[in-house]
Amino acid sequence: MIQADTPSSGQPEQDTRPPINVEWLTRMRERKPEFLQRLFEVFLTEEPKRLAALVQAVFEQDVGKTRFLAHALKGGAATLGLERLSDASRALEYAARDGDQTAMVTLLVPVTREMEQVFLSMRTALAPV
Repeated sequence: MIQADTPSSGQPEQDTRPPINVEWLTRMRERKPEFLQRLFEVFLTEEPKRLAALVQAVFEQDVGKTRFLAHALKGGAATLGLERLSDASRALEYAARDGDQTAMVTLLVPVTREMEQVFLSMRTALAPV
């Protein structure tokens, strides 16, 4: 089973990184603002579908599909500077790889939480100023 790093208190450490890597976001806003807008629009349209499929795969205990979807989400997230989501997806992918269905259910929670944070951050970034 994959376990989060924990301080001496036994509680998982709070990840203080923003949902979207600030340096990546700034660079994209400066260099390719239209492309950034399109990336976020596509992500906001397509990724809720992938998340729904991932949730279904986890609850159906389909380790192959869970691993595939978590792997795809991990890569997409890394490409878009979504480090926390990428890390959460990696942990879920590894749990599926190891066939640890209990960990899959547990690790789905941070993936879902991170997706919600990313969606909010992307909507905020796309909002007119």
